[in-house]
Amino acid sequence: MLKYIFLDESGDLGFTPKSSKYFIVACICVDEEKIVNRCIKTVRKGLSKKYKKTELKFSNSSKTTKRRVLECIALKNVSISYLALNKGWIHSHLRNKKFVIHNYMIAQLLSELLDEASNNKTIIVIDKFLPYKNIVDFNRYIGLKTPSVLDIRHESSHGSNGIQAVDFIAGAIHLKYRTNDESFYSIISNKVNVSLDTRENIFKKR
Repeated sequence: MLKYIFLDESGDLGFTPKSSKYFIVACICVDEEKIVNRCIKTVRKGLSKKYKKTELKFSNSSKTTKRRVLECIALKNVSISYLALNKGWIHSHLRNKKFVIHNYMIAQLLSELLDEASNNKTIIVIDKFLPYKNIVDFNRYIGLKTPSVLDIRHESSHGSNGIQAVDFIAGAIHLKYRTNDESFYSIISNKVNVSLDTRENIFKKR
């Protein structure tokens, strides 16, 4: 059976005083791409004209828009998974290897989702922000670390309603960890199937 996993992140992997404390990787898993497409399309239709042509993002949306997107997702047949990394856990010798950390974290989360789906084809859709060489390395690494038959697609978030939908999920989760504000996370909490947020289950041996 074919399934889609849309993946996005919130926070950063920097280690400056202005960097985020947490790095969040979030996934939304659906059997049909149109399930999450409809949520973004429906919410966008209700916005004023100047917002309808722009990408919907958690970070610059009103509280009403955030709530509407998340409430729509919560009503759908979806499964949400996430990894929340406290960057204080990262050893100092790894802190300048952002792509290594990035790829490892995503592989850890995806391996949890795909352990029991080795015979199923899975399409993973991720925001296209990596340079070409890093995309090649990322695809190879994820392919080695996960058991499923994968089709990894790097797409512009501007043109992907699925990526825009999971951006709201990642944003709600990051807000929960960053400020202890669960007002948006609580809307989708009953859809969360996998959550990795301890040193032990993120840095476990494979």
